[in-house]
Amino acid sequence: MQDHTDRTDELAILPEHLRVNGKGLPGKVFLLRQKLYLKAKREPAFRFYTLYEAICRPDVLQAAWERVAANDGAPGVDNVSIEQVQSSDHGVTGLLSEIEQSLKARTYQPQAVKRVYIPKPNGKLRPLGIPTVRDRVVQTAVKLIIEPIFEADFLDCSYGFRPGRSAHDALEEIRKNFQQGRTEVYDADLQSYFDTIPHEKLMACVQKRIVDRSVLKLIRMWLKAVIIDPGEGPGKPPKVSRSKQGTPQGGVISPLLANLYLHWFDKMFHRSDWPFRWAGARLVRDAMIF
Repeated sequence: MQDHTDRTDELAILPEHLRVNGKGLPGKVFLLRQKLYLKAKREPAFRFYTLYEAICRPDVLQAAWERVAANDGAPGVDNVSIEQVQSSDHGVTGLLSEIEQSLKARTYQPQAVKRVYIPKPNGKLRPLGIPTVRDRVVQTAVKLIIEPIFEADFLDCSYGFRPGRSAHDALEEIRKNFQQGRTEVYDADLQSYFDTIPHEKLMACVQKRIVDRSVLKLIRMWLKAVIIDPGEGPGKPPKVSRSKQGTPQGGVISPLLANLYLHWFDKMFHRSDWPFRWAGARLVRDAMIF
């Protein structure tokens, strides 16, 4: 009876957005994410050192595949689509088995990221980096495991790219601040934010919570993955490069890492010597892509 009561109490303190985001996950994966969140919430200084085995679990990889397949998306540099994986001789089972084996054997290496350019309303182009389906599955598996840890730390002022939160929620928060008498708005935009995040500083943020070397290695490999740009004109060969900074828009794990890096600005803003305290200011941080 005591165990049942403890589990009920734990569920009661989980944030609604994580419970909603967990719908459709296998029961054991959902429970694992709950435990990780609660451990992180109760012990703000705890650093997780045994996460890699959870990422390799077949049920976690299966859940990752289902999310990747539901999101669809274009194929990467290998030109393998979701539909091709599903209709191949080995099928989804074969792909997940190959991923599991390569992760366990520590032989997994990400393929190059395909760079494409999407027109923006202002006439400029926004770069997107498209990993292969295989790499999107592994990134999603990692995200399933580390997301609840960082969500335990993130502050209520951040809305962009977070599960169960949206721009509408951010606008509602701004409306509430107007009702409370705050009538001055300072709007700030970070230009090319995803493309300019310094890798070492970002990894230092990750290591505040995660010290599992195998997980850290995966993240570093994705940050430094080869990028293939289309040729500059008809008949021109593609341009191959390796990024020294940034985390590509289009990568599954990129939004979480981008939020993590800005989380430390959120914390600074709420310090006693910053405007939250001495000016009664409020921060509402969202992510809008133009």
